[in-house]
Amino acid sequence: MEARTVGDAVGDAELAAERDILRAGVGDDQAVAGAEARLADTEDDLAREQDRLRDQAIESYIGGGSGAYAQAFLEASPGLTATIFDLPSVINMARQRLASTGLLDRIQLVAGDFYKDKLPTGHDLALLSAIIHQNSPEQNVELYRKIFSALQPEGRLVIRDHVMSSDHTRPTSGALFAVNMLVGTAGGRTYSFEDIKSSLESAGFIKVNLIQPDERMNGLVEGFKP
Repeated sequence: MEARTVGDAVGDAELAAERDILRAGVGDDQAVAGAEARLADTEDDLAREQDRLRDQAIESYIGGGSGAYAQAFLEASPGLTATIFDLPSVINMARQRLASTGLLDRIQLVAGDFYKDKLPTGHDLALLSAIIHQNSPEQNVELYRKIFSALQPEGRLVIRDHVMSSDHTRPTSGALFAVNMLVGTAGGRTYSFEDIKSSLESAGFIKVNLIQPDERMNGLVEGFKP
């Protein structure tokens, strides 16, 4: 049997989970199709990161949702264990959809609110996917500090989101999304790499790098705890 990659696992797990979520929430097949296309774009990005993530022992997914990303990485890398941190109702959903995967003995499910609660500690890697755009700069710094405290020394944070040009005009999709955040959130917006780097460094992170620029919400930024 051909070995499964992170991209294979995301194709199976993430898209299936998003179909279920969207159909339960809006019942809109067009919205489901759009979500499938958008999420499919992440497969190559995650596959490129697979070798870098493989040696990490304990991963944390903040706002980890249904657990599909955790499932993808655990299936691709048998030595990993993971923690999913999200709101109680979302953790219940994750527990239900992960029950048949055979992975629950490698996943710690933790219910909480990252705006109010401390994060579980002792992790080598934290993934913060499609979260920072909903937050104000101050909220992101506070969240980064919580993640910093949750990581082991030399631990790594990877952020997936829109990563804008320094003048915040490119990519176009990110500029338009920023308008959506302006209307729909109290302080959300899209951020440039310089914005993200400055906030991460103020929270204590070093060696902040833009791993991957992207025209959509698949930009990747990393930072390390000393």
